[in-house]
Amino acid sequence: MINLLLTTAILVWPFGQLLSLTPFGSAFRLQLLDVLAVLLFVSLLPSYRKIAKDPLFKPLALFSLAALLSLVVNAGSVSLAGLAYFLRFICYTAFYFAFRIAGVKKYVRHLLFAAALFLGLGLLQYFLLPDVRFLAYLGFDDHYYRLIGSFLDPNFSGLILAILVILSPWPLLVVPLIALVLTFSRASFLALAVGLVYLSLTQRRFKLLLTLLLLGLFLYLVPKPFGEGVNLWRTFSIASRWQNQKNALLLFSQKPIFGHGFNTLKQTGTNEIPNLTSGVDNSFLFVLVTTGLTGFSAFLYFLKTAFQGIKLSLVKTALVIIFAHSLFNNSLFYSWILALFFLLISQRSKRST
Repeated sequence: MINLLLTTAILVWPFGQLLSLTPFGSAFRLQLLDVLAVLLFVSLLPSYRKIAKDPLFKPLALFSLAALLSLVVNAGSVSLAGLAYFLRFICYTAFYFAFRIAGVKKYVRHLLFAAALFLGLGLLQYFLLPDVRFLAYLGFDDHYYRLIGSFLDPNFSGLILAILVILSPWPLLVVPLIALVLTFSRASFLALAVGLVYLSLTQRRFKLLLTLLLLGLFLYLVPKPFGEGVNLWRTFSIASRWQNQKNALLLFSQKPIFGHGFNTLKQTGTNEIPNLTSGVDNSFLFVLVTTGLTGFSAFLYFLKTAFQGIKLSLVKTALVIIFAHSLFNNSLFYSWILALFFLLISQRSKRST
């Protein structure tokens, strides 16, 4: 059962938002990947004793308890949607434990196919449907001549493409690199740069930095139609993120110990501070604001333990890219990236288990 669910999840993952099970404009979008995570979680219950011995079980449990405590403390203002998001996170941890039990090697072909499919869908969207401004009526940002892919978002798609650049051998990495350029996602460019610098310094492979020159060349050559989205010097999004994070810190100062409740910011607001209806554009601030110092400490402990257990340099670099990107977007808690994150950290060495 676990094998079937993991295989299905891998094949479903590349389709992203295209397999939404609820209307696009709804407040809480149920994805097919969510359903698979729930089924996977239930299927793992008989393996509880084995799972409890995993080195990441305790850190995950501590953060989960802190997140739950934040909801209990704010029970009067927490909606069912907030509780649902918490339960969804718990179910997504099943991806980590399932890959630990089943092993990743048997799914390599499926993973390669999923990566190629995700890349192909993104390129098809850019060349066949470059004007996606109509998505604004469905609750998404409107984009013009940007690769948004099956996630319907250039920033999250850009993060996956940056990881594919790192994981792809030369000269195949040119394809995801070109696709990355077409997202015009500066956060993804910066995350890739941080990953390349990290890999170069830790592996003494400084030739890898030439990829940044190639990135710059493609950025210079790529067509840039009229529109603010393809303007690499645009300042509106920077100012918007800065204001978003300032508001988040103000909210944190109101409830610094236990936070406002895990993933409840859409229901949180005061007369002085506008609602953060789109959440916090920073995964670390998101945890700090919603679970307070209690949850934030547990979250950092979990990330530290997870990262230290990885020995494969490319996997660690992929995690560095995710962490860097999460400073500008709430990437770590975006369903498809969360699933990928748990897949990556499942590649712990046997000595660390």
